[in-house]
Amino acid sequence: MTTAMPLGFAETEAQAYPRRPPQARLRAAAKSAVLHCAPWLRRPAPRFVRCLYAHAIFPEQRSIFADTLAALRTRGDIIDSATLSELIADGTPPDGRYFHLSFDDGFANVVENGAESLDAAGVPATIFVCSGFPDAAPARLRDWFQGMSAYARPVRPMNWDQIRAFHAAGGEIGVHTRSHARLSMLEHDTKALQAEIAGAKSEIEERICAPCTTFAWPFGRASDIGPRGRQAVAAAGFQLAFSAVRGCVRPGTDPMDVPRHQIEFHWPRGDLRAWIDGFGE
Repeated sequence: MTTAMPLGFAETEAQAYPRRPPQARLRAAAKSAVLHCAPWLRRPAPRFVRCLYAHAIFPEQRSIFADTLAALRTRGDIIDSATLSELIADGTPPDGRYFHLSFDDGFANVVENGAESLDAAGVPATIFVCSGFPDAAPARLRDWFQGMSAYARPVRPMNWDQIRAFHAAGGEIGVHTRSHARLSMLEHDTKALQAEIAGAKSEIEERICAPCTTFAWPFGRASDIGPRGRQAVAAAGFQLAFSAVRGCVRPGTDPMDVPRHQIEFHWPRGDLRAWIDGFGE
């Protein structure tokens, strides 16, 4: 039997993430030990296009987020989605080192704790919004978050004023479905797929008075991306669709299946550095 999440929002890192059992902590420590050795195990690629994504920036993570932006800027150029789309369409190896930065789920703490650092660094970023989150009742949000095992309690979503303000300031708003649905479970429900994908796109575009051209798959593993879902994303008119499968953008990358490396700002700094540098590629 699954224990219901509390209704209150997580406003700090300690409130947001569940305490892991001892075995999980040991596995994480072993993984970190390998990742910390990554700079000595491989040479950084001289040219690459690498997409990174995170979810939250809690108040206690402001400094590490600012440090991460500084580290990215020493390693390459941070580009927007339009430039990324052009690089993919070009179909040839990149002529430099490029990062694309995005945030899934549309949490308010991203703009509240990260916008100042993004502005100061002049860095473009995309926030993928679930169109149903801003207006949802707390109990409804709790139900949706119940399927997100990464969280101990719901995280406060951006409201429409924050979404419009981020867009007006030059940030990109992308689509992350209506309710963070696992789309592979809707493969045989065409109407539900359209509501979660094209419906969410229309709702967000109406609110920000601008087109949304990018999409990010909820959960985003290869098993979460089915053929009918892919067709629905393409039919909705998106130029790019991002997965959560690690890898870098290469010649021939499918714009409807762009790989991304997950990074989170409560992770050890060595883990962040390894994924930024393309560990495992």
